[in-house]
Amino acid sequence: MNTSVLSIPRRIWPALAAHALPAALTAAALYLSVQRSDDAVCLLINLGLFAVPALLVAALSGRLSFAIAVASLLSVLLWTVGEFKKIYFDNRLALLDFTFLSEPANWSIVLRYPRLEWAAAGFLLACVLMAIWAWWARRGSALGWTARGVCLLLLAGWSTFAWQNRHYHSWEVFRDDADCGLLKTCGVMSRLVYSYAIFEVPDALPSGDPTLFASRAQQLQPVPAALPGARPDVVVWLNESTFDPRDYQVPGAKWPRLKMFDKLPETRARGLLRVHTFGGKTWLSEFSLLTGLVPDDFGARRTTVFNAVAPHVQDNLPQRFRASGYRAIVLMPTMKRFYGAARTYEAMGFEQVLTLRDFPEYDNIPGDEWDIAESDRLAEAAVTLLKRNAQASAGEHRPLFLYMLSIHEHAPYSKKTKPLPGLVKTGLKPSLAAKLSDYQAKLAKLDRGIGMLEAWMSQQSHRTLWAYFGDHQAYFEEPQPPYAYALPQPDYVTQYQIRANFRPLNPVDAPGFLDIALLPSLIADYAGLERDTYFDGLSAMRRLCEGRLEDCADSALKDSFKGWVYRPQLALLGH
Repeated sequence: MNTSVLSIPRRIWPALAAHALPAALTAAALYLSVQRSDDAVCLLINLGLFAVPALLVAALSGRLSFAIAVASLLSVLLWTVGEFKKIYFDNRLALLDFTFLSEPANWSIVLRYPRLEWAAAGFLLACVLMAIWAWWARRGSALGWTARGVCLLLLAGWSTFAWQNRHYHSWEVFRDDADCGLLKTCGVMSRLVYSYAIFEVPDALPSGDPTLFASRAQQLQPVPAALPGARPDVVVWLNESTFDPRDYQVPGAKWPRLKMFDKLPETRARGLLRVHTFGGKTWLSEFSLLTGLVPDDFGARRTTVFNAVAPHVQDNLPQRFRASGYRAIVLMPTMKRFYGAARTYEAMGFEQVLTLRDFPEYDNIPGDEWDIAESDRLAEAAVTLLKRNAQASAGEHRPLFLYMLSIHEHAPYSKKTKPLPGLVKTGLKPSLAAKLSDYQAKLAKLDRGIGMLEAWMSQQSHRTLWAYFGDHQAYFEEPQPPYAYALPQPDYVTQYQIRANFRPLNPVDAPGFLDIALLPSLIADYAGLERDTYFDGLSAMRRLCEGRLEDCADSALKDSFKGWVYRPQLALLGH
């Protein structure tokens, strides 16, 4: 008797294929669900990644094949999202991330990364295959009401078990993971369950004794008085993923000159900038720039401070400008809904939130807001806003505070780029040399955009001031070169620069190393804004520790300053 596979009738092959592919995906989903289960409790919780949607859909639809298809797809999707988040943001999926994932505009980032595009295409293909299988396997009777009831009871049992064991492993906020197993890494569902602790942890803001800081601040000379006459127009430009490549230690490298990093006659202050994120999470740098606060002070809410905390800060940079008679406008390079930015900007006091789509000359260019946000266009739009403001405020001179962001310097960087001649014989890996060359080309475009803006601003008869800084370093999807400086957390350092077409009446400090949380006070001092208690405190701390905050060698002073910031009397957070 011939038992060869070849003896199987051809008409059977489609049926085998129709079952084999879903079976393989289901097996993969089950395997991914139970990964990193270091004990029985974690195993049962992790199984919920597959079991919860399977039981819920089975109870609602009565179709077992449909339930398995949905559970398999959802399990693979959540696991994949977590792994890509690990690649690009250095931590996996947690419960708080669903706030970000629930905003449709945020999914536009998928179109920026080839890896994510391929993953999305693969997932859509899997959806089609599983849908076909579920439709094909729909024959036969549906689950009875008894079976559906059992599914709901099992679901309730798992939910009760997970809830009662949500503290079985401790969630460690600054690692964004719980202490599962020897590697302290949890599976997908156990991460989601254990990360619920974020919502149960009470706010524990710094509460040091403010006396030391207050007494030392009183001993300082007053901040230089505001300039007489009209205040300057001010532009603050956040440069996406921007880091001076000359600060990499690459022996023999010859980098093309970029004027935005140089000291020019218009330069009033420049230096290294301590930021509080690497490779992404621009909103953390935005939070510090606009509020003067450090994300880590908020512990479990660290990653959500831009949307959850910033709108409630009672004193911030846009409000300081408006209190000094300024119009305050934001020019975004992405859709206004991207990570809920427009809502936050408006809550913080900005009067207008714009993108290039709000300018007729750019509205017909193909692509979305991210696609068309070339740095030269952003610079042109900024000049247009400055001109419009000058015309609108003729006679009263209401100056403009424009906060703008670039985007095209963001990863990914192509490993197929031809390496710059100055990087060929440096010992760099070919892939890294190619990516650095692509990165340098993006920086060159930004340099031209900044040059266009400051060429216009520097030639104005009225006062103008412009500042720009890197929000975080670039992420090359492989280790970056070593650094030319020796600092703690060297990958959390970029640079800043303040330039103006005038010189302050009195000298203002120009720190060679500055914490981004103190940058708003430096901008306010150079612009000569009206004084207030909070920003005077930021200025005092900047001068007392030479621009440092988190790096301040005087830990007692730092703790006292933070106690001063969060003390109830200041009511900075509205309580």
